Amino acid sequence: MHLRIGVGVRTFLQDSYKAGAEAARDAADRAGEARHKIAVVFASSHYGQTDMLRGINDILKGVPVIGCSSAGAISNDGVKEDSIAVLILGSDTGSFYPVKTENISANMRAAGVAFAEALKAAGGADLKGGLIFSDALSGNGTELVRGVLQGMRKDFPLAGAAAGDDMAFKKTFQYYNNEVLNDAAVGFGVSGEVSFLSAAGHGWHPIGVPRTVTKAKGTTLIELDGKPAFSIYQDYFEEQANDFKQALSLPAVTYPLGMRTHGIENWMIRVPLVVNPDGSIVCGAEVIEGSEMRLMIGTPESSLTAAEQTAKTVSPDTSAEPRVAFIFDCVARKILFGNRKEEEIAALRAVLGPNTELFGFYSYGQIAPLRPPADDINTCDPGFYEQSVSLTVVGN
Repeated sequence: MHLRIGVGVRTFLQDSYKAGAEAARDAADRAGEARHKIAVVFASSHYGQTDMLRGINDILKGVPVIGCSSAGAISNDGVKEDSIAVLILGSDTGSFYPVKTENISANMRAAGVAFAEALKAAGGADLKGGLIFSDALSGNGTELVRGVLQGMRKDFPLAGAAAGDDMAFKKTFQYYNNEVLNDAAVGFGVSGEVSFLSAAGHGWHPIGVPRTVTKAKGTTLIELDGKPAFSIYQDYFEEQANDFKQALSLPAVTYPLGMRTHGIENWMIRVPLVVNPDGSIVCGAEVIEGSEMRLMIGTPESSLTAAEQTAKTVSPDTSAEPRVAFIFDCVARKILFGNRKEEEIAALRAVLGPNTELFGFYSYGQIAPLRPPADDINTCDPGFYEQSVSLTVVGN
């Protein structure tokens, strides 16, 4: 039995309740009926969150609702700012199990384990995969992912993203049925006769001399080769290094840092967000002592190529029955592309094919499984990305 998929989007409406209700009604009408359903919502933080969610729930009448605030929604119609996007995913042969965990900042690893336990309690240990949407401002997202994998298994297909708030970086929201949450992780597991394929890519390449992370704590890079971390930018850019002190400036997005840990082939991007007076750099994801660090360079063209390659990884058969491609893109890529951001969505659509419904958002962190899985999730980043695009295709 085919998946039933429906999407509704509303933009720039002042009435939050009406915007949520209209987007939900469009999605429900297009999806039709199915034995098992779930609704996924990505919305601008500019809307009244409680009123918006009430409008959605009043239309869907008992369909589980999962989602989060965003920094721009993505659908078949492209990128929509100040929008509410609602997806209805239905199936007679697959099932969806919504879960949540709150107060995640108290202990991100324990919160991830609690999320995993909730998944297993709801859907069993043999889930095809899971999606998770977390509060990006709660702490170390890598530890949250580690916790989920610890509670499930190290090769569990976990994908998703960290919520946004339209680039304000002040407060993000997570949605669970009729609840508007903060400092939470929400999501759902997938089981039954459905496929679940995930991958991530970025398109940045290493340049210059490799360095070793000699001191780091959490998401703060303190020293490289025994010198203050910011010295890497001073060495390469001299008097222009100060341009990298502005969070998500175009230079910082173009020349981020790349981290590679022992036993993991791929480079994980680390974006400078704050440069402290002592020369340490606060990044958007965990920095691991002993890892190799390089300066990276990327362009819109290299990022487009990486997006296309990632889409090919999760879409071996573009003639397959209707399916949905969840797109979790990074706000830093949005900055890099500028007014060319629609090119990336068009490139993904071209690879994924006409039978695929695109649905996603610009996020503050992207989650996708490492390929191949890490032998030890404690000595690497097992799947929390920056400046990347994470794709998950759910189909028959």
